[in-house]
Amino acid sequence: MTPGGHPLDAAYRAAHYRIETAPPLILRIGQAHPALAARFPHGGVFLTACNPRSRRLRPAANARRMRALCRAVERAGHTWLPGRGLDPHGSWPDEPSLWIPGLPLESGLRLARRFDQNALVWCGPDTVARLVWTGPSPTAQARHIC
Repeated sequence: MTPGGHPLDAAYRAAHYRIETAPPLILRIGQAHPALAARFPHGGVFLTACNPRSRRLRPAANARRMRALCRAVERAGHTWLPGRGLDPHGSWPDEPSLWIPGLPLESGLRLARRFDQNALVWCGPDTVARLVWTGPSPTAQARHIC
């Protein structure tokens, strides 16, 4: 394990979450993003449907899952912007993602669970990007196992 936590938790926290705006907005966990407030004053949710439970799928399977996520978001009456989850260390492939402006955290968690995701990134009106687990965090799970 990494000092102070689980490797999966550390990887999610180190990732860059890019919203495809012009110019792109890069969300970093624990940091405020003032540029976000001007465009998305109510914050939103950054979410993928790719690689459920951090199990790598083939690109075609991930593409199908992303299309299903887009449809689910649209059916719920929300808009979205494309995004991409990026591993700055290059150990994990880039993941197509969505930025769903104004989506409440609880709605985002329902979607994340529906698509078997471990976590999502949520920004409230304060623009701080927060990693929110859909269940117990890997660090908490490891404490219970040890």
